[in-house]
Amino acid sequence: MKHKTHTFAKEEKIEETIGEYMTSPVQSVTGDTTILEVSQLMAEKNIGSVLVKNGAEFVGIITERDLTRKVIGQGLDPKTTPVTETMSSPLIALDGDQPVTEANQFMAKHKIRHLAVTV
Repeated sequence: MKHKTHTFAKEEKIEETIGEYMTSPVQSVTGDTTILEVSQLMAEKNIGSVLVKNGAEFVGIITERDLTRKVIGQGLDPKTTPVTETMSSPLIALDGDQPVTEANQFMAKHKIRHLAVTV
């Protein structure tokens, strides 16, 4: 039997993880924050989503798509509507060490565009 040469790690393609793409620091608001306030935060920070907290726990996410479809599309008043009325909940999260390809497949399967990343 002939000896087979080992493949060295430097020759293997190492896939990027989703943690490398996450935005930091995490932007969050409380459930009583109004849609107007969260949309102003998104514009100021140039971000497309914000996590919603209840105490120390993240309970949901509000996205630009939520603003257009759930607020404008339903004629809600952004000055008085709290984010809890339009946020997506429960919050779906993946570990930051997961490969990007697995995260893409997960998001496609669950039909989501934004994802919380844990570290």
